[in-house]
Amino acid sequence: MVARILDAAEDCIRRYGIRRTSVGEVARVGKMSRGSIYRHFSDKDNLVQAVFARFQQAFLNRTEAAMERLPSLVDKVTYAVVMGRKDAAEGIYASLAQTEPETVATLYLTPGFYTRSMAFWPAHIEQARAAGEISADVDVAVATDLVMRLAVSMVLFPDFGLKMTSRSSVRAYLQRVLAKGLG
Repeated sequence: MVARILDAAEDCIRRYGIRRTSVGEVARVGKMSRGSIYRHFSDKDNLVQAVFARFQQAFLNRTEAAMERLPSLVDKVTYAVVMGRKDAAEGIYASLAQTEPETVATLYLTPGFYTRSMAFWPAHIEQARAAGEISADVDVAVATDLVMRLAVSMVLFPDFGLKMTSRSSVRAYLQRVLAKGLG
């Protein structure tokens, strides 16, 4: 039932945007009662957060699978940034960014988004430490925070500051920053 509700909510968000999506409309599109939705989601905000948490989890799953084959932390962060930019430029994020940019920005700033993303990186930081790519003295939590801040800012603000439009320019920048920041 939850997947069905999220599918209907996603359909509504794609069609109408977040502002114009209502629980009633989700119920109509999903051919279910509003009560069915409220049994699983306390309000529209929780429902919208769940839709985007599902998008984020799908992104993290795809990215994790691809990153397992990459040789270094720099390559992994570069991949995450390039794919994050691609996701942000296509599909639901791109259309919402045009009509509701402040809403999209706040989706990236929720504690849940940050927590899910933070849980993604420690294993990669540990691998980089074990491989000697970064200093053995680096605190994993600090390194994870640095990687997250870099990746999120480079995805959300690709045209601010230095213009890094190619994969190679993103990688070169990350190589310099991570080498200096993580030793």
